[in-house]
Amino acid sequence: MRTIKRNDKLSYTFMQLYSRIIGSGPPILILHGVFGMSDNWVTIGSALAEQGFSVHLLDLRNHGRSPHAETHRYPDMCDDLNHYLEQKKLGIVDIIGHSMGGKLAMMFGLLDPEKIRKLVIVDIAPSDYRDLDNSFHANIITTLLQIDLAAHDGRGSIKEELAAKLNDQSLATFLTKNIGRDERSEKFIWKLNLPVLQKFLQHLHIGLEELEIYAPCPVPTLFIKGNDSSYYLPEHEPDRRNFFPDSEVVGIASAGHWLHSEYPEKFLEIVVPFFNK
Repeated sequence: MRTIKRNDKLSYTFMQLYSRIIGSGPPILILHGVFGMSDNWVTIGSALAEQGFSVHLLDLRNHGRSPHAETHRYPDMCDDLNHYLEQKKLGIVDIIGHSMGGKLAMMFGLLDPEKIRKLVIVDIAPSDYRDLDNSFHANIITTLLQIDLAAHDGRGSIKEELAAKLNDQSLATFLTKNIGRDERSEKFIWKLNLPVLQKFLQHLHIGLEELEIYAPCPVPTLFIKGNDSSYYLPEHEPDRRNFFPDSEVVGIASAGHWLHSEYPEKFLEIVVPFFNK
């Protein structure tokens, strides 16, 4: 098994990430999940800014308004984060990471703990998910690639086709936010780098076993899970305690995987005191 090192550079270039910065004060970075973007976190980010934080809503590589890359691996994304911290001269930061963004935040915490004050990991564990049924994400990518964007004259009709193919109106609404326009042709395009995400999809489900030599992570960490979600289960507890012994888990009743969107007030009631104590 290959061991990832702190100075490991699996990519030859980092990506200069797009960010939306709200407020002023101690910095919080928010890292979205796969198929997401910074826009998904504006409500939470604005609320945290009102509490006296400078909130950096990032678009990770191959998502949103950030550049497309040939890879989508966590070590490469750690390079992106390191460059962002240096570019913005942020020093020590707090990080909130959801799903893929949570796995990235955990890896960054293990490799560079001195750069983080506190971590909030949203509905994901440091465990290996590759043996589970990951057809949900694969089906989304396949469906998006099948959509003929040129055949549509508006986002509404694209959303209707997505909803019919996926049989999920709310998911179609979420994914439609990833539609942009080509600057030259003005035709609809996907902001997501779908071929690369498809190629590296299995990598996104890896655990942190290759980073076990850096465990335990000393950063105070809060895991927040949706009680109706299958992403954080009792069998994930040993990995949490092994990698993040200075951590606690809080569940939100009736919440699923996108708990920050479903119950933003409850989410903030948990996160704000953690950051302030």
